[in-house]
Amino acid sequence: MDIRILLIAMENGERNIYCEVIRELGVKVSAVPSLKGLNADVTDLYFHGVVIDMPTKIYALKNDREFIYSTLRKFPAAHVSIEKESRQIRVFFPGQDPGATLLDFINDKCRPFTPRRLAYHIRKELHFNVILSKDRGSGISTSEKTVTVDVSEKGCFLFSVQNWAPGDTAWLTVVELSDRTPISAQVCRCVEWGTAMQVPGIGVKFKEIKEFQTKEISKMLWS
Repeated sequence: MDIRILLIAMENGERNIYCEVIRELGVKVSAVPSLKGLNADVTDLYFHGVVIDMPTKIYALKNDREFIYSTLRKFPAAHVSIEKESRQIRVFFPGQDPGATLLDFINDKCRPFTPRRLAYHIRKELHFNVILSKDRGSGISTSEKTVTVDVSEKGCFLFSVQNWAPGDTAWLTVVELSDRTPISAQVCRCVEWGTAMQVPGIGVKFKEIKEFQTKEISKMLWS
């Protein structure tokens, strides 16, 4: 499989330098100025690593903090900058040897890494209105009306004060989705009411969810 790198760098001459150097190494690169508002041409791709321009990161942290750190935790990541006088690229990544280059990062960190799709691993603070129940056939009157605390394509955390246990099946009807077919999810984590400084509720992993629902959630994550 071809190696593909996500480059996060503002649209300027330095980004062109990064792209040129990466391509000369025989690596595919997708360049974006930010992680917000990306379309499916980028979020549906699989990447072996992330290269982020340091000035871009400093600027992006003002608005994209959760996206930046979530992404850098999930992929091999290198920080880069360009020296003003020599115009050489300086590279910083965990475990690097002195004088390491972009080629070293790609060979040592990216090639052994199993590529991942970008959108799949992003978790965002989104507050969907949800009808939550333990039985798919439960009516609204016997279900809990609640909201999500945060959401990813894989699952979400929901506010709840009901009795749940890891392994339970939960059914979620998300009001904001165009398709309100109940989503089946497995409870992975429970936080009881009264736990100091924590929102009570359940962390769930989606088990049965329609493709269109996943795509709609993905679109909201990146909007």
